[in-house]
Amino acid sequence: MNILLLLLYGAISFVQSNDTLINVQAIWRHGVRDFYYCNWGCDKNNEPDGDAQILTPAGMRQQYVLGKWLRQRYIIDNHLLSPQFNENEIYIESTDYNRTIMSAYSNLQGMYPEGFEIPNVTEDKLLPPNSGSKSPSIGNYALPYKISLIPIHTKEEEQDYALAIYCKTTGSTVQQNKQTELYNTINYANQTQELFKNFNLELGLIGEQQVNDIIELAKWRDTFTCNRYNGDDLPPKLTAKTLFFMDEIALLSFSLRQFQNWEQSKLYSTPYLKQIIQNFDNFINGKSKVKYRGSSSHDSTMLGIISGLNLTSAQCQADIYFKKDQSDIFCLTENIEFSSNLIIELYNNTQNGLYVRILYNGEYVPVCSKKGTFCQYDKFKSILSQQFVDYEKECNLNNEIKRPILYKIPIWAILFFVLVLLCTCGVFLLIFKIKQLREPEISESYVSS
Repeated sequence: MNILLLLLYGAISFVQSNDTLINVQAIWRHGVRDFYYCNWGCDKNNEPDGDAQILTPAGMRQQYVLGKWLRQRYIIDNHLLSPQFNENEIYIESTDYNRTIMSAYSNLQGMYPEGFEIPNVTEDKLLPPNSGSKSPSIGNYALPYKISLIPIHTKEEEQDYALAIYCKTTGSTVQQNKQTELYNTINYANQTQELFKNFNLELGLIGEQQVNDIIELAKWRDTFTCNRYNGDDLPPKLTAKTLFFMDEIALLSFSLRQFQNWEQSKLYSTPYLKQIIQNFDNFINGKSKVKYRGSSSHDSTMLGIISGLNLTSAQCQADIYFKKDQSDIFCLTENIEFSSNLIIELYNNTQNGLYVRILYNGEYVPVCSKKGTFCQYDKFKSILSQQFVDYEKECNLNNEIKRPILYKIPIWAILFFVLVLLCTCGVFLLIFKIKQLREPEISESYVSS
């Protein structure tokens, strides 16, 4: 028995010793922001612009700590990346929102805490040409406190399908999802109605103020979550029990809203998962040197991808909510909180070739099957490719984006150019005719002489 155990341990060690991490693609939700919806503790006359929300200090700290975790794993432990930032190895992208861009910068401060050193040149070369400029006392680093600034790439929302999942049909999808049998079954279930009743009572909501919709309740929960993270007050009569049940149903309400069935999950996950395959293929084929690609995004992006990877679904969450047996499947049910992250790792085994593993919030999750956490890359690629859809067509985006004309030539200028061209042609034609008329005269003169 002991010999078998030793052989088994030796085989496992041998496989692990032949595994090399070669590429990583990570995506995370931004860190904590202020409240997005003006429903409690908010002045309706001074309602915040949700799209302009920035990271709070708590959100910055979250992303900084996540960056330190990523540094430990991919720089110190696995030696995938160089200790200092190398632009050929890493590419960071973000949606064009303040909170996601700030999250990316905070994350990178954790990954690369040592900033850039200044070159060995004379002091005057380090100053702008402004009179009176003085060199600061910050040592040999370019910026104070060893701050490192690393490029963050963004696209306008209307062009960002992978991270912002811009889609013109989303509004109608949400409206349709609120009319389905699954939505009504959950929304009008006894336990959900009891939650609404307790919530309205504890918040003192009456008449039209009352909440009786699971998606609307999630908006209130978002506000309370922000308050908890940022140290702000909660409604004084809101009980821990009610808040617990609001947390429990948060992901389900989000799935019911936008990712209620497999067709919707395939749609919204296609752009990013297609990008994953393309990036891995480019690296494998030597078309790219980037070893690490980080994407700063939103909970909607994350849920679309997680659903597309079959790690959760509205149906399995609903079954768990109603306490039906789900022992034979894997189903994430916890809400995608601030700074939640998904990481897809590509390994190479000298005997078995390429394979992928997926981490969600630092823990390996099933990939390509219900329980296995390893998947051959060719199989992973094949499974995903078969579920890709025509995103632009399904989202009515075929004629949406056109390249802007940087400089448009005025009509008068075009007409003037045509007129000059015609006059020039006319002059050359006149010269040609005159030359033809003079040729006989020259010939006669030559003969007479």
